[in-house]
Amino acid sequence: MRIIIENCVFMNGGDSAINIALRKILLDTFPNAELKFADSGLPAIAKYYPEIDFIKLPSFEMDRSPLIRLAARMFGKYRKYLLVRKIHMSLSVTATRILSALGLPLPTPTMRAIQPYLDADLVVTTGGTYLLSKYDYGRRILEFRKDFHLGKPLVAFTQSFEAFADDFRSRDLAPLLRRMELILVRHETSRAHVAALTDRSDNVVTVADSVFALWKSGPTSLAERRVRNGRPAHDTLRIAIAVRKLKAYGDRDAETGAEIFKRSVNAAVTALVRDKGAEVTFLSTCQGIPEYWTDDSAIAMDFVADLPEDVKPHVDVNRSFHTPDDLIGVLQGFDGVIACRLHMAILSICANTPVLPVSYEPKFEETFAELGLPELVIGIGEIEPDHFTAQALAWTETLDDVAAALHEAAPRLKASAESAGPELRQALAATGIAAAASQAPRAKPASSHPSPASDGPSE
Repeated sequence: MRIIIENCVFMNGGDSAINIALRKILLDTFPNAELKFADSGLPAIAKYYPEIDFIKLPSFEMDRSPLIRLAARMFGKYRKYLLVRKIHMSLSVTATRILSALGLPLPTPTMRAIQPYLDADLVVTTGGTYLLSKYDYGRRILEFRKDFHLGKPLVAFTQSFEAFADDFRSRDLAPLLRRMELILVRHETSRAHVAALTDRSDNVVTVADSVFALWKSGPTSLAERRVRNGRPAHDTLRIAIAVRKLKAYGDRDAETGAEIFKRSVNAAVTALVRDKGAEVTFLSTCQGIPEYWTDDSAIAMDFVADLPEDVKPHVDVNRSFHTPDDLIGVLQGFDGVIACRLHMAILSICANTPVLPVSYEPKFEETFAELGLPELVIGIGEIEPDHFTAQALAWTETLDDVAAALHEAAPRLKASAESAGPELRQALAATGIAAAASQAPRAKPASSHPSPASDGPSE
């Protein structure tokens, strides 16, 4: 069985965590499956994840073509631009099928990126939060149309949706979602938004975020967690903090919101160092990859520059790249994590490390409500220095309780995340794919992605 997971952005640490967990779930469900990940970050990303079989994302290759670049300059990101791209992708799919059947070479990068899909039994669009009206999801529409044009069953892995704006994009997206074999969503609110858009809900199933599949049981008391990591039971308090830059801070404008967020974090860091004797490390999921468009550690450096001089010696910025599995190990060395990224929070839970989440999208509130700890969540639009500092200090007094509560809830969310596998098998039963998956694997073709050492453009 050959499965392509598309729309991946492994350079984003949260996305890579989703895909590592997705890979685990798919291989647990279909042990003989051959997985390929279509990622817009090739060739650069291959060197960071040498164990992953990457292929190029067709729409990303298409958008580099002179014709599409010209269309972008002419129309911008509007209806006519999407129409030109849809036509171009359809023609590329048709040409790829014909030329491949005749054994002829494929003349364009787009066609060569489409070719691996010809042998795929199933296409999975990766999990995450990217089909929102505030984002330009035109490229995702192109990928879905391509998959259906090729006659491939398509499944959406665990997603978060908000209410869709009634525009040309959502009207394009609706019939594509309606045709999917299965749409996995994180929360019931997402299920309702899909149903409202598509007038169909029988192909929508609610499961927990796939990254919870990485959770393993561990100690919950501060002393036991420290000893597990080779630290004295009464060691200095160690806190990790993940910060990021956002475009929206609730009802605040971006400049005001960013300034208040920075002052709030630095006030909390100062109090943690001065009042609790803590050692603080800025650490995030999105860092250490210079080819990616953002680097949370660079943002952290800016935060640290404004800290009081007596506090700075007790604050560090971890700027290294960490795979999700490695990051879980790193997080186990901290007593608590303050997280402004959802998957930083979930990976902390996977590490049995208590977390204080700072929310910028409803998925935070929904996830922590499922964990039974909605009161932990701090909204980015309401954050204030004095209040946030008080919350952070109070949270450090309850680390054992928070860790225990998370440890009690996590097995339920792990089981829910892993239930995506049986749900997928059941959804595919009518297509015959699930039966084919039990057969011996086919001979694996040579990898089509460039070597990690090769040069080339990156996103």
